[in-house]
Amino acid sequence: MQSTTLTLDPLDAAIVLKQDGSFETSLPQIHGDYVPENVILGVALAYALRNENLCILIRENFERECTGHSGFPES
Repeated sequence: MQSTTLTLDPLDAAIVLKQDGSFETSLPQIHGDYVPENVILGVALAYALRNENLCILIRENFERECTGHSGFPES
């Protein structure tokens, strides 16, 4: 598979989900009291990815929300 380059601005946050089940994060260095909402959400999602119970809840909610909608196969 060909590599992909992502361009991130200084306050962007990113999570890359790898095919092998691992993930990588890119989070900005925050100095001061202001933490952008996207960074808080990025950290929360990274934490959730390390917590099996939260991953299960996220997946179950996703399946519940998408079941019956066009484009998502029912399991």
